[in-house]
Amino acid sequence: MPEPDPVFLITGASSGIGEATARAAAGHGYRLVLAARNEERLRELATELGGDARARAVHCDVTEWDDVQRAVTMALEAFGRLDVAFANAGFGAKRGFLTASPEHWRSMILTNVYGAALTIRAALPP
Repeated sequence: MPEPDPVFLITGASSGIGEATARAAAGHGYRLVLAARNEERLRELATELGGDARARAVHCDVTEWDDVQRAVTMALEAFGRLDVAFANAGFGAKRGFLTASPEHWRSMILTNVYGAALTIRAALPP
């Protein structure tokens, strides 16, 4: 009996690199869990990439442990496994180092560093 298609969790999947990765992975036969804060865009993308049988959308703020765990749980419950996790969610300082506010930098570091760490931790086997 052939192995089922592998399962790929992508954070920040609603746009940019995350969306492009989702499209490429779908083209290579992966089943997808698409995680991001933009629920409407995620649902549209999941539908476009095959609907519930191939792609699931889950609201996820990667700076929130419960959200990240929910995304991993969705992969396991919907598809029975998780093969790849791409901690892609992130953003930059468009205004530059000296003009961006301290709160902007705090949010960026929480998303880009802490969010990636939470995603990796949640995706690792127990």
